[in-house]
Formats: sequence, structure tokens, C-alpha cells
Amino acid sequence: VVLIPLIFFAAVDYKVTQTSLESEIVLRTSRLVSNTRRNISFFLEERKSALDFIVRDNSFADLEDPVRLTTILDNLRKAFGGGFTDLGVINALGYQRTYVGPYDLEGKDYSSQDWYREVLERGIYISDVFLGYRKVPHLVIAIKYEAGKGADYILRATLEAERFNELLSQLEESGMGDAFIINREGILQAPSHSQGKALESISMPVPEFSTK
Repeated sequence: VVLIPLIFFAAVDYKVTQTSLESEIVLRTSRLVSNTRRNISFFLEERKSALDFIVRDNSFADLEDPVRLTTILDNLRKAFGGGFTDLGVINALGYQRTYVGPYDLEGKDYSSQDWYREVLERGIYISDVFLGYRKVPHLVIAIKYEAGKGADYILRATLEAERFNELLSQLEESGMGDAFIINREGILQAPSHSQGKALESISMPVPEFSTK
């Protein structure tokens, strides 16, 4: 008579406590993800807008001038506290006419690259983090300027992945928590405490895409 009600109420209390804790964890995680998404979106949008302004404020002839392009790159680094590795101007045929940065990329042909076709079609391209020719993690933002009569050109900027990683390093996860970003193939876009280094595949299944 005494034990049966005691066991019943203990089971009910356990279930209520478990549900409450799960709801609290889901809410906290959703808030963390939402805030991080806004921070990363702002990070990328801010730099995209800067490139868009440069394209509209300079003619193709101006951007073809290595001295002018070097000045623009220096100003971008000062304005954003570093982060920009290089700048390149690509003509309508896919050839990099002018390049300023630490690599020998002037004259490189991008016409067969998927990103080049995408930026021609959509007007903008923001890559995943990848190694590429440089063999170091980085991401790319490319903006198209429509000059008309087949004279369109693309301004392409490379961003250091380190600045991208800093956004995640500032997150506060309680206990043994871990926060990391993956692309749709499950490739880490930044280092993770539990899943490995950037550009490695995670060990868990990739969830279905969601807009929230």
C-alpha cells in the first residue's frame, strides 16, 4: 500500500524532470545556433557588401591596375582587421587579368570551374572552406559586375579561415559541449573539439537540411 503510490509518483517525477531538462537543452541549443547563424551571416554579408561597393566604385580599367588593386586590398585589411588574403580580377572569358596577393595566380584560367559558372549565373558566389591551390583552409567570395556587351568581369577575394574560426571559438558551451559547422556533405568548416580538424568528415550522420 505504501510502496506502490511511492513508486508511481517517483516515476512521474522522473518523467517530468527528464522532459523539462530536454526542453531546456533544446531551447539553449536553438538559441546558440540562431545567434551563431546571425554572426556568420553578418560576417559574410559585411565582406560581400565591401566587395560590391568596390566593384561599383571602380571601373574595370581601375581594377586592372595592380597598384590600385593593391591599395584596395590594403584598405580592406585595415578596415576588417586582416582576414583578406588576396584580390583578383577575372574577365568575361574566365582569365585572371590582375592578381595581388602571396601566390602566382595572374593569368590563371577559371572558365571551367563550377564557382565561375555559378557567379556568372547568380552574380555572387560564397564558397565552403576548402584547400584548393593554396593548400591552406580558406573561403572565397566572388562578385560579378555587369558592364554590358560581353565586358562583364568578376572581383574575387580570398578570406583566411582563421577569422572564420574565431566566430566559433567565442561560443560558450557548458560542460563538455562542442559547437562546430559542417557543409551538406558533413565536412567540418572549422575545427571541433570532438569531431576533428577543419575539412575532416564528422563521425555522425548528417541531419536533413532545415531552414531553421
